[in-house]
Amino acid sequence: MPVPEKNKPSFSWGHQPPEQIENLAKFIIKVSVDVRKLCLAEPRCLHIRAPCYILGDLHGNYQDLIAFEKALWRIGPALSPANFLFLGDYVDRGENSVEVITYLLAQKLMCPNKFVLLRGNHETRLQNSFPGYSPCFKDSCTALFGEEIGGTVWESVNAVFDTLPLAAVIDNSIFCVHGGIPPQTLLSPNDFGHSCHSLVAELNRLPRDIPHPDPQQGGSALAWDLMWNDPAPSVTLPEGAVGPDGFGVNTSRGTGHMFTAEALDAFLKTYGFSHLVRAHEVRKQGFQVQQHARMITLFSSSGYCGAGNEACCILACEGKMRFIRLEHHHAPQKASLASRAAAAGAFAAAVAAGRQEEAEAKAASEEAAKHAAAA
Repeated sequence: MPVPEKNKPSFSWGHQPPEQIENLAKFIIKVSVDVRKLCLAEPRCLHIRAPCYILGDLHGNYQDLIAFEKALWRIGPALSPANFLFLGDYVDRGENSVEVITYLLAQKLMCPNKFVLLRGNHETRLQNSFPGYSPCFKDSCTALFGEEIGGTVWESVNAVFDTLPLAAVIDNSIFCVHGGIPPQTLLSPNDFGHSCHSLVAELNRLPRDIPHPDPQQGGSALAWDLMWNDPAPSVTLPEGAVGPDGFGVNTSRGTGHMFTAEALDAFLKTYGFSHLVRAHEVRKQGFQVQQHARMITLFSSSGYCGAGNEACCILACEGKMRFIRLEHHHAPQKASLASRAAAAGAFAAAVAAGRQEEAEAKAASEEAAKHAAAA
C-alpha cells in the first residue's frame, strides 16, 4: 500500500492551475469548431426516428442533466436504442452553463446522429450576453477563463449556436421546436398542396448559418418565430388580440407571436402532424399538456430561478409519449427517476428489438415495485 504524501493539498475543482483552465478552454474551442462543421451539414428541420427522448430547457442546470444521463443513457448514447432530442436554451441563468454546453457539444461530436441539438432563443449573442440573467453565459465564460480567453470561448460556442437546426419531426408525426409554430404568412404558398414534407422542405430553405436571427436586424422572421413563439393564454383575450388566422403579437415577450388552439389545430391538420412538442416556458410539473391536448410544453431544469418547479423529459415510442420526471429527495427512494427511467429505457430497447411482450413485462414489473415501495 502506498504511503500518503504528507502536507499534500486537497484536490479542488474550484482552484485549478491556470494551464489546466487554459487547456479546457482550448478543448471547448476545438470541439466547437468541429461541431459547427457537423451542424452546417445538417438540414434546418431534421427527421428523427422513435424511440426518442426529448428534453426541454436546461439553462445551465448540470445536476439535472447528469441525473437524466444516469437514468437514460448511463452506458452512453451510442449504445442506446433511442435517439436524443434537445429543444434548446442550454445556457443562461443556471450556475453551470459552461459545463452543460461543453457536455452537449462533446456528446454531439461523438454521436452526431444520436444527439440532436435545436436552437432556442437563448442561443443568440444578444440573449446570452445579457447581464440581467445573473449569470449570463458570457459572464460564466469570463468568470472561469478570464476576459480574453473567456470571450473567445463564448464566441466559439455562439458560432455553433448560429448553425443549430431549428426544428425536428419524429416519425413524420410529432413536430418539435423550441418556441412554437409560425403563422402561415411566413411560409411560401404551395400550389401542390401541403404535407409534412412540404413544410420540412420550406424550413430547409432557411440559411444554415444565422448569426443574427432577429428580423429587426436583418435576420429571418421564420427562424425567429420558431425560437420565440408562445401559445396564447387560456384566458379570454381582448378583442383584436389575435387575427382571423389565430395569431397575434406576443406582448408578454415583446417579440414574436402567440397562437391559439385553433391556429395549432389548423397547422397540425395542414401538415399531417399529431402533436407539437415545444419548450420555452417553465412548468411546475416539468410539463403541461395544452391546446386541445395536442401540444406539450416541456421543461427539463428543476428549481428554475429559485422556483419549485420539477424537471421532465419525454420518451416518444410506439406512437405514444411517456413522461419521465426527476424527483428530488434528500435521500434516494425506490421507484424514483432511476428505476422508472430504467424501465422506460428497457421498454424502448425491447421495442426496437421487436420484443414487445418482454418490454411490457418489464414495465409491469417496475410498476409493481413502485407500488410495493410506496406500501
